[in-house]
Amino acid sequence: MPKGIFLIVFAISVFAGNLVQAQMPFDLDAELRLRWERRTPAASEGDQTRGFSRLMLGYETELSDLLDMRLKVRDSRFFSEGSDTSEVHDEFRVHVLDFRINDVGKIHPYLSFMDGWDLEFGKSELPTYNKGRIIHSDDWSNLGPATSGGYHFHRSLLNEAVDFNFHHLTIDRDFSDANNEGEHAYGIHVDLNELPLVEASLFLWTFRADQSNAALAAENGNADPGASHEDTYGFAFSLREGLIPDATFSVEYALQEGRRYNGDLDAIQRLDSLYYAIEGTYDLDPRERLWDMTLLAGHIRATGTSAGATRIEEFRSPFGTPHGTHGISDIIGTSNVKDTYIGIRTVLGETGVELTYHELRADQGPDWGEEINLVLDHRLGSIDVEFGAAKFSSLTNVYESTNFFYAQTYWNF
Repeated sequence: MPKGIFLIVFAISVFAGNLVQAQMPFDLDAELRLRWERRTPAASEGDQTRGFSRLMLGYETELSDLLDMRLKVRDSRFFSEGSDTSEVHDEFRVHVLDFRINDVGKIHPYLSFMDGWDLEFGKSELPTYNKGRIIHSDDWSNLGPATSGGYHFHRSLLNEAVDFNFHHLTIDRDFSDANNEGEHAYGIHVDLNELPLVEASLFLWTFRADQSNAALAAENGNADPGASHEDTYGFAFSLREGLIPDATFSVEYALQEGRRYNGDLDAIQRLDSLYYAIEGTYDLDPRERLWDMTLLAGHIRATGTSAGATRIEEFRSPFGTPHGTHGISDIIGTSNVKDTYIGIRTVLGETGVELTYHELRADQGPDWGEEINLVLDHRLGSIDVEFGAAKFSSLTNVYESTNFFYAQTYWNF
């Protein structure tokens, strides 16, 4: 991406805004994140130390009373003992360039049926919903949050009792296809805010895979298998705060159906998988000079891969496995796992502390292992500092036992 694009878009937006209004309000911001990681060993590569930097510069303005524009550019770099550059772009790139119409119905009387609907279009960050375990933007990545072209309709209904979101995301365009379908996703997410006892949401995401199927087949020397489709749908709910004194309880449930390409068998197979997560917390009575502690516990299950040749049971989050879902070392993926975890959260002085134990069992086949996590976070003026340490003890020859440590600073200015 040409380095001058930021200045070009900036100049155009300033010019357009001045045509509409004498004084155009705008916001400028920047985010700088530095992270160091140490793995011993690192997946058959031996010990590895990596340092990451991620800088994002943002600009947001009102082009008119109806139209807002947002621009973010990103610079991602690292220093590593290896040659893996998958999380690095060592030049400024447009991360986000999107526009927002605050009420589509106000554009023209012919669009009055769209009164109250907001529209966001352009290149935007992927959404994060519920606890982010199924639909998430992948902020942990040095290239994240992940972005995609497309559009997003939003409206609150029934005095904000219902919050409706519709997304269309273009994951990858296929310019060789006359229809230019490529890979894309449709998403519907509905929040139900006024139900008795609980807060709940319903969701449906449809994903069309095309180029990724061809790339996977080519790795194995096979022909392009064509496109496949899969649906991820379900619900999430949590008990309303205060319903049970000092306690919280939440549930997420999702199914996947459709057709998915199996690279090992070189076939597009029927997909049938299941995911659920249950989590609860309890605030212990604080003890002066001793603790102000919260207990947490949960269980996550995602079906594994069927032994049959006609069905796939591998659950995959549509946008990849979120960081820390099954431990901060990120060794175990979303599928074929039963993760039972317990932990505590507390504050020592002004430092947040979270200690968690994960028992990682396989839904099918040999169990994975166990992991212990310790995460500390502290704020120094305008800088957020975070440290994490993990020990993964493997029970299978698929993974090695691993120690993982990271230190991260984050500055938003």
